[in-house]
Amino acid sequence: MVKLHVFNLGNLKLDANLLVQERSVSTLDNPSAENYMVEFPVPAFLLETDKGLILFDTGCHPDAMKPEEEGGRWPHAFQRRVPWDGDETKTVMYNLEKLGIKNDDIDTIVLSHMHNDHAGCVEFFPKARFVVAQDEFSCSLRAYAQHRYMSSYIWKDTDVWTKMKLNWDLIEKEDGDICLAPGVTALNLGPGHAAGMIALKVDLANYGPVIIASDCLYNKLNYEKLIGPGICFDSIGWKRTAKRIRKIANETGAEVWFGHDAEQFATIKSGIGEYYD
Repeated sequence: MVKLHVFNLGNLKLDANLLVQERSVSTLDNPSAENYMVEFPVPAFLLETDKGLILFDTGCHPDAMKPEEEGGRWPHAFQRRVPWDGDETKTVMYNLEKLGIKNDDIDTIVLSHMHNDHAGCVEFFPKARFVVAQDEFSCSLRAYAQHRYMSSYIWKDTDVWTKMKLNWDLIEKEDGDICLAPGVTALNLGPGHAAGMIALKVDLANYGPVIIASDCLYNKLNYEKLIGPGICFDSIGWKRTAKRIRKIANETGAEVWFGHDAEQFATIKSGIGEYYD
């Protein structure tokens, strides 16, 4: 039987138009419409399965917001654009420790994609198998090689893990969905928000099926209105992904958990020691 733990890894702030396209648009009637920032949660998920412990996403690096001259991972300008409100108590490592789990106990880490708030702690799990889309992996390395410091693929994070001998299990677009354990399926969704997106379908015996969409769907508005995010690698791929998640949810009765929806996240149990089964 699968147990699903939800980790609360702090909050990010971002311009509203980058979460949902055209939330604030200037018109002739309102030529000076103002941009505004919204705050939203950063989650990660731990699954206890018959095939070992699976971690879905890793959150932000604990040094993300430190001054650059003191070892801060994110460039100052990026910190001002996407500020993270978190500390060492808002990391996957802290949450695992509180559950009595060591980093090396994690068997598999699935990265929905490799942006700053999802792949920030890769380096802390040297013994895990990392499951990630091949195209997304390549995209992160391209950003690194081109020294794109303002990219969501954080240069300093990548610089560390590229020098480690990690176990990368790269999924091709043609590979289809991957069964990770009984009741746990990685949905191989292709390009959308990022170059290669993975969601997780978890069949819980008592609670029922859940699709953890991550940034395939930031929030309820993306899902219900099919309005894409402002940060999007492939807008056509994004809509295809959203429709596929809708189809799976309708066919299976699965509940869809969005990647960064503050209202929904407030209804999900995320206390240390709490879980769904």
